[in-house]
Amino acid sequence: MASGELVVGLVLGAAAALAVHVSLGWWRRRRDLRQMLAELRSLELPLVLIEFPSRRVHLSPALIGELATVALEDLDVDAAIDAFVEAQDQARARQLVDELRTGVRTVQEAEFKLRFRDGRWHSVMVQVFRLGRGVAGRQWVIATVVDHSRAYEIEEERDRLFNLSLDLLAVGDLNGRQLQVNPAWVRVLRWSRDDIMARTFVELVHPDDRERARQAQDELRCGIPVRDLELRTLCRDSSFRWISWSSFPLTARQTVFTVARDITDRKAAEEQLHRYQVRLQQLASQLATVEERQNRRLAEILHDTLAQDLFAAQAKLSLLKYPDRLADPAAVLREASEILDYANQLTRTLTFELFPPALYDVGLDAALEWLCRSFRKTRGLECLFVCDGEPVDLSQDLRTLLYQGARELLANVYKHAEATRAEVRLMYTDRSVVLTVDDDGRGFELGGPGAGQADEPAESGFGLFNIRERLGQLAGSLSIGSSSLGGGRVTIVLPRAAGAI
Repeated sequence: MASGELVVGLVLGAAAALAVHVSLGWWRRRRDLRQMLAELRSLELPLVLIEFPSRRVHLSPALIGELATVALEDLDVDAAIDAFVEAQDQARARQLVDELRTGVRTVQEAEFKLRFRDGRWHSVMVQVFRLGRGVAGRQWVIATVVDHSRAYEIEEERDRLFNLSLDLLAVGDLNGRQLQVNPAWVRVLRWSRDDIMARTFVELVHPDDRERARQAQDELRCGIPVRDLELRTLCRDSSFRWISWSSFPLTARQTVFTVARDITDRKAAEEQLHRYQVRLQQLASQLATVEERQNRRLAEILHDTLAQDLFAAQAKLSLLKYPDRLADPAAVLREASEILDYANQLTRTLTFELFPPALYDVGLDAALEWLCRSFRKTRGLECLFVCDGEPVDLSQDLRTLLYQGARELLANVYKHAEATRAEVRLMYTDRSVVLTVDDDGRGFELGGPGAGQADEPAESGFGLFNIRERLGQLAGSLSIGSSSLGGGRVTIVLPRAAGAI
């Protein structure tokens, strides 16, 4: 009996000890959990705590503020994955949790898309750590969550600007090779990206500019930026375009950032402006020579012809003071009258050449017809005037402009074209007034593309150059081409609205 009681006492004691041990273990687990949760709540970091074997999930306040769209009490890991992880990432997330729980991995980093409070899916980087085993086989997995969406948005914006930029943008190394180029390179140089990145900076440059390119490359290696370096750059079709290079080195990263710009049109405009200035200087000198020659011609005409004729007429008329000494006073008077008639005719001719009254009194048609007659009579050039269409009233300035243009063109034909025949045609259309001068001479030596719109030959002089400039101000044009007469044709076109009164 005594032994039975002893056994019962031992069993009861063991049960009581076991109950105390279990109670202490439960109390310790609750204490550990409360302590960890308290620490979790005190942190201002986006953290996730997963408890095993219960698989309960606890979120830090910082993460609750971002994710809380469902009730978070008693949320297990599977429910949390279903609630917050994008469907295509859920299987990978569960596998990661199981690998950490079973000890296959102790630290893992992965990228997922989580649904935030605003309903949008954000790309996040999750770093997961497996803590050691606790009491009664309890385990803890803790994860940090970093939102990368803003970084991706910034990268996408950068890439969009990079790809849409009209400038040539590139990232390269200090050896002159491009590692990344935007589409503007392909558009401007017409190489593929692979072709561009297969060549060094120096290899893309015109041979005559490569020494300057090498100097720039040496400066970049020394950490010195290169700004606005203008070089001729090779295109796929073997032509060259002017490119302005600005490169900024980061020697610590062995990287060079380049911003380049196509300045071919600007260089062409500068070259055209330079030619224009040289041409103006030449023509200004020519104008002074022409004016001096014209003044000398007028002086010779006035002195050698008109002045002599007037002196002769005066001498004849002075003889009439002594009628008793003249055998035939009437004959002397006739001779004086003939001399004065010739002088008067010469004066009218000079007046028409300098300032034709018919242009203002009768009209442009009559003035051009007189001009053709004058060239036939004084220069022996067979010149025909033709008028097509219904004439319109033009302002005085435009009549003068068209008349001077015809006179200058006929003068060029007479001096330079070796022509025997010319035709001046004035045509009135619904929208414009067109003046053409054709000849049967040797024509113009035009070269290159756009010959029909070429600049006038250098020998055409200041007059035609000045006329072309005035035409440009009135939205008119001057073009040069071939004539059906076998020589050259120059056409002046003025909008009818610009010349109508």
